[in-house]
Amino acid sequence: MLGLLALAGCGGGGDGDRTAGRGATATPTPRAGDRDAQAAPREARKRPPTGPVTGAEEAVIRGWADALRHGDVERASSYWRPPAIAANGGEPFRLVTMRAVRHFNEGLTCGARFESAERQKLYLVVTFRLTSRRDRPGACAQGVGHRARTLFPLRDGKIIQWIRAADPPSEGTLPDGSNS
Repeated sequence: MLGLLALAGCGGGGDGDRTAGRGATATPTPRAGDRDAQAAPREARKRPPTGPVTGAEEAVIRGWADALRHGDVERASSYWRPPAIAANGGEPFRLVTMRAVRHFNEGLTCGARFESAERQKLYLVVTFRLTSRRDRPGACAQGVGHRARTLFPLRDGKIIQWIRAADPPSEGTLPDGSNS
């Protein structure tokens, strides 16, 4: 899965961002005011969920994170609905096909364990604990054990955006970086 989540790709900007530079699998996201953004289908404009994170929403995020951590990129990708948007610390880009979604998930160096989720406006803000991935041993070496956050809007039980958020401070560290 923010971070991740897996997820957040342990260390800002990382492998997920390189996906956009590889050509046809990703395209820049529309900017506010673009004709395509204004012509969004009516269903895309329906009200976002409110209230606590539901069990179904949590199950989607946990399922994605568990599949990725276990090295099952195909199953992890099945939790997505393209076109989707991804940003791993850099400019967001569109994943317009399932192939692009798989490529993005393959590029995440870390796996993750779900820790918590809360709703903030349009997003689920999910905190993960970074782990190694079964299919990429050692790739997340310095990230293992750190916490990471990812923003997820879901639609119809599928991930439609994956946005790395600022990592939460480590236990015992104050927001200014000093020890408590």
